[in-house]
Amino acid sequence: KQKRWDPELGTQFTEQWSRIIMHLPYAFQAKRMFPDVFRHDRMNTDMWPNVVSQIGEPPVKPESDDPEALLAWEKEMDGYRRAISKTQEYLEFHKERIEKGQRASSLIGNQYTGSIFLALMSTFESDLEDNSNLEGELFGLCGYGSGAKAKVFEGKVAPRWREVVAGWQLFERLAGRVAIDQVTYENLHKGTQEESVVSPRGEFALVEIGEDGANEGARTYKWISQ
Repeated sequence: KQKRWDPELGTQFTEQWSRIIMHLPYAFQAKRMFPDVFRHDRMNTDMWPNVVSQIGEPPVKPESDDPEALLAWEKEMDGYRRAISKTQEYLEFHKERIEKGQRASSLIGNQYTGSIFLALMSTFESDLEDNSNLEGELFGLCGYGSGAKAKVFEGKVAPRWREVVAGWQLFERLAGRVAIDQVTYENLHKGTQEESVVSPRGEFALVEIGEDGANEGARTYKWISQ
């Protein structure tokens, strides 16, 4: 959206977003990586002196390009990030804006490109249970890969969000998970498992993968009602 960020005003999106939805390779990824963003957005605000009084000023980056000096500074910064993550200010920020998104991830693990959507569902369903008033609130969504690319965007919560979320029953469905042994896991991972571990019901299921000609690799799905 044009003009949402003004470099002269120093717009702080992490204050405007009621919830921050993150890509989570593991449940606590956001909690451990966000202190840098927290520091960047708040170091010139009225609350930052409270943080400094607890953990001190951030390490000063050396002016030289000496590799050893830069490496030492990076190690100091790692320690400073960990210190930020333990302050009351950061813990409250994380609890209010990020924590609900990690609840489902802690039960499932890495969903790769699906993890940001799982975090979104986890957040919404947790807020539904808490009877939160989210209509019109802004959510920040942050997706990234293992390389140097990331996408950050925002969404506005629609008036009828409760009706949609009520039908997900995410945590109820997760409570019905079925444990599998290592052999089955490896077969699923390799793509050699020929039958579903759990019989599909009320969902689309993969029924065929093409093997010949133009259909090679084509995946056919079918709705299974019962």
